[in-house]
Amino acid sequence: MSGMRRFSPATLVIALIAVLVSSAGAGVLRGELTFAGGRARGRNYADAVVWIAQLPDKVETSLIQTRGRWPWSKPKPIVFPMPRLVETGHHYEPRVSVLVAGTPIEVRNEDQVWHGTFSVTPGGTFDLGKRAPGSVDTVRFQQPGRFAMRCDIHPEMSGWVAVTPNHAYARVDEAGQWQLPALPPGEYELHAWHPDRGETHVAVHVPMKGDTLIRLHW
Repeated sequence: MSGMRRFSPATLVIALIAVLVSSAGAGVLRGELTFAGGRARGRNYADAVVWIAQLPDKVETSLIQTRGRWPWSKPKPIVFPMPRLVETGHHYEPRVSVLVAGTPIEVRNEDQVWHGTFSVTPGGTFDLGKRAPGSVDTVRFQQPGRFAMRCDIHPEMSGWVAVTPNHAYARVDEAGQWQLPALPPGEYELHAWHPDRGETHVAVHVPMKGDTLIRLHW
């Protein structure tokens, strides 16, 4: 949609650092993110998201369950709180929301004015219509993608929903640091996205033990 920008593919510098971790047969991907030319004014590293493109079903299942204290305890599902998108001060908070495909997100109008949030991004189109202060709705994205949102009453409002294919994702913090959940050893495809920088991906290797440090720069 209008307002979206295209960028050239990222330049990726990958450094591998082997250090021991406590969990046997699993490695951890963590990383640092930097932007060419420094930070764009008014835009933070924390708007970026990283995720693994594809996981075996059994790995995804293990990420959404937690086991009991003892080996013979049955797995207990983790209760993930529903992500919340708030309309406030004529902007979206957070600017970038992250959720897994098929899960809902709550859209709450905490402003003193009406809003009309919608998206025309293919694969995630929706229109909540005109909504009064205090209105609460839910939207469910059935497929992965990055979906731009706008308000048909306040055209200056813009936000994004990053929908990942699984639970192997992480938000980047203000310092550009991130870490994914522990994964079984093997080859994976790591994706990174920022609303002002676009999306890129790189093949990564998760070792049997240790951290793999990924430096992303674009």
